[in-house]
Amino acid sequence: MSDARAGARPSVLLIREWEQQMTSSGCCGRLEGDFLSHRGERCFAERREVMEAMGLLYQELRFRHGDSVEIHVVDPRNMLTLFALLIRDFRAHGVGLGRALTTLFRLPVTGVVVNGRLLARGRWPDPAEVDAALGEVTSGVA
Repeated sequence: MSDARAGARPSVLLIREWEQQMTSSGCCGRLEGDFLSHRGERCFAERREVMEAMGLLYQELRFRHGDSVEIHVVDPRNMLTLFALLIRDFRAHGVGLGRALTTLFRLPVTGVVVNGRLLARGRWPDPAEVDAALGEVTSGVA
């Protein structure tokens, strides 16, 4: 029996921090726009590097799969959205309790989750590695 449920759309979660200060909600504690640079230097340069590297993976996945794969970019601090997407994927793709707990307890600040299964932590995998994970899940090998 395949792990993927009939009709479940493949899903890739790209987890990375946004390039902004998120110390408070709303407009009162957030740096955005022109405030993200100081004397011509970006305030969150390390996050910008991660965002740009992830952007290349996102673009390649979108080019290869179009709309046939659902791709979400989620900040790990946005726990409500992240958990909702993960729980949806666990259910939709038949992820067992043990594998689901492993994914939840090993959630990275930077990483990739394919159909509820953690693929990479602290790095961006090659698009071919994501393709392989998508193929394993849809063929029931994972």
